[in-house]
Amino acid sequence: MALILNGPDFGGELPSSLFRLKNLTYITIQFNLGKDWSLPSNAQISDDTQLEQIVLKNNFSGKIPSWIAKLKKLQTLDLTMNNFQGVIPEAIGDLSSVKYLNLLGNNLTGTIPSSLGKLPAIEVLILGNNALQGELPTSIENLRTLQLLDVGSNLLTSTIPSSFANLDSLSESYFTQKLCLKIVN
Repeated sequence: MALILNGPDFGGELPSSLFRLKNLTYITIQFNLGKDWSLPSNAQISDDTQLEQIVLKNNFSGKIPSWIAKLKKLQTLDLTMNNFQGVIPEAIGDLSSVKYLNLLGNNLTGTIPSSLGKLPAIEVLILGNNALQGELPTSIENLRTLQLLDVGSNLLTSTIPSSFANLDSLSESYFTQKLCLKIVN
């Protein structure tokens, strides 16, 4: 079962009960340029939740809630081009099934959580166009399935550890614009 909400008059806080629907596998809300949206700050997630994909684009604001990490079957989390603020929750590293994580174009601050290095299935990790600071966590070297990494257009100052050479699956990486990097041998 899928939930698709597209239209200029939709908006508001998504009800937390939505994330408890046992047969819901896909949520997409995009191209809603009228009203603002937000995620609930608290949601009770049951172990039999089947949600595999969340795609939320346009006009979402607030913080990315840590309860999202309880969605154990989630494979796609796409929060592109919203107005999410604050830090990336450390708990996001508990998304053991996620393959595609895209937080491009928000107003996220703080550092990139080292817990992202615990994502065993991740193939695409996009954190570009935010205001993330600090260093690129060395834990990213553990992401053996990673094919694309984008951390460009942030405020990072870092080094690229030589152990990144062990990321055999990595075919593209974007360390552009405001990112200062130097190679460590």
